[in-house]
Amino acid sequence: MFNQDAIKAYQTAEQDYLVEGADPHDLVQILFTHLLLSMELARDALEIKDLASKSEHLTKALTIVHVLATSLDFDRGGEVAQSLEQVYVWARKRLIEASFRNNLEALNEVHEAISEIASAWNTISSAAKAA
Repeated sequence: MFNQDAIKAYQTAEQDYLVEGADPHDLVQILFTHLLLSMELARDALEIKDLASKSEHLTKALTIVHVLATSLDFDRGGEVAQSLEQVYVWARKRLIEASFRNNLEALNEVHEAISEIASAWNTISSAAKAA
């Protein structure tokens, strides 16, 4: 038990360090990374019928989707921000469906869509840092 507590404390400290030194691009990248991981862990839990763990990871995923949606800048982002908002609304609905109906297909659809967005974001982030 002590070992688990120590590992969790280390992970929290590492996460705090990453967030503290991050610029806005990095923060979104961190959110995408954690969103994808949460969905993967939820998928793993769903496959072994660990419904408590599935719920925990989907709740985290839904929270991250909410944070991403509320951080959109519609003034500067224009049509891209509007499109992302629609994707996040869709993602939230599909994740809720995945949670309530134990729908693995819905979870996989959202994971695939978010993976594509995260990949594009990483490209933008890398290009911005190189400039």
